[in-house]
Amino acid sequence: MNKILVFDASSVISLATNGLLDVLRELRKMYKGRFVISEVIRKELVDVPFNTKKYKLEAMQVSRLIDDGVLEVIKVNDFKNTLDFVNGIFSLKGRPMQLLHSGEIEDLLIYQQLCAEGFVVDERTMRLFLEDISEMHQLLERKLHKRIDFDRRRAKEFQKRFTGISVLRSCELMAVAYEKGLLADNFSERFGKEEQIDALMWGLRLRGCAVSTDEIDMFKKLVKKH
Repeated sequence: MNKILVFDASSVISLATNGLLDVLRELRKMYKGRFVISEVIRKELVDVPFNTKKYKLEAMQVSRLIDDGVLEVIKVNDFKNTLDFVNGIFSLKGRPMQLLHSGEIEDLLIYQQLCAEGFVVDERTMRLFLEDISEMHQLLERKLHKRIDFDRRRAKEFQKRFTGISVLRSCELMAVAYEKGLLADNFSERFGKEEQIDALMWGLRLRGCAVSTDEIDMFKKLVKKH
């Protein structure tokens, strides 16, 4: 296992929309390893939003992180077979459900290729695929109120192939950054630690990070102890 974290678009977007991208610079120095994204994820974070008014600023900020080597771009040439296989696990009325996208699959392959230490992803779907794919099936049926076909053979093969992947979220990265004092300049001293961590976690949650209210309360209790 190497000192490498692979980032999905969802986690970078959560940080970008909360004005926290620069924290990645200090985190990477502290980590003394590599922060990696796939080529498709780079396009999602830079090329696509650059052509919009709403997220053009964030696209330019992410591009600067790439230019400065904070985020390293890795290209994967052959991911389509894996993409088609994974998206065949669930189907509706005989049609495969396209639940994961090429960037997410590229990230998984890069994780394996580089023997990375962690996969940073905020989006709940990918995390359920990796952590509890049966729960993903139940969630889909509850959400859509329809019978979803579940290819258990494919699911087992997917789990076998991508077993042992360590999943992190932006909230956990920012909790570490907060503990290490990397966010000190982001908060007024008028507010206590519990209020600061509450604001931080809710900001991430409301902008894409799948973190529960119970987990936010847990983070608040942890800072209170310290």
